[in-house]
Amino acid sequence: MTDKPNNRSWKNFLVRRDVQLPIIAANLAFLALVTAILVAVLLSPLYYDMLNAENLWAQNVSGNLFLILLRRIALAMLLILIMAAAHQIILSHRFCGPLVNFGHTFDKMIQGDFSRKVHLRKNDFLKAEAAQVNTIIDRLNTDGQELKENVHQITLIVAQLKQRALPKDSAELVDRLGGPLDSCRKTLTAWNHARRTNASTG
Repeated sequence: MTDKPNNRSWKNFLVRRDVQLPIIAANLAFLALVTAILVAVLLSPLYYDMLNAENLWAQNVSGNLFLILLRRIALAMLLILIMAAAHQIILSHRFCGPLVNFGHTFDKMIQGDFSRKVHLRKNDFLKAEAAQVNTIIDRLNTDGQELKENVHQITLIVAQLKQRALPKDSAELVDRLGGPLDSCRKTLTAWNHARRTNASTG
């Protein structure tokens, strides 16, 4: 099954809206507050002169200058907020994109398939955590292979023991090994089935 083409629209960057949108909104609100305080500090002298200057000409000049600066600063603020929103979307995508990738890998692990690793892009965050998860997956696969070989060896030994004339107590112990061995075989079979199923559908 081929993946659908990933068109780089803004919609594709909002992969975890429940995480990204609150972060973006909080950062934009903080930026707007800082900008508003800066504008108020810069324009307050003109506003004061516009209202309190004794000379009407000075009031007129201050008022015109205040309105011109206010219009230009408002336009600059709007452009800054738009650029900040775009930057926040891209930056949060570099964090949330890996979270989605982690989620897909964890879903496979829950199903018993330990073949899928976390693959991140060049500029993504959480590379160290991805390396840790991939190391865990490698360890699980190695342990699973060792478990499979050990179960096979124990099964052969139990089969050989059952062919021998053993004391009653020993024979009962050998028979009791059958249950745990069957349980281990079922677990290994489930792992292999999940891996084959996901490989065929993926």
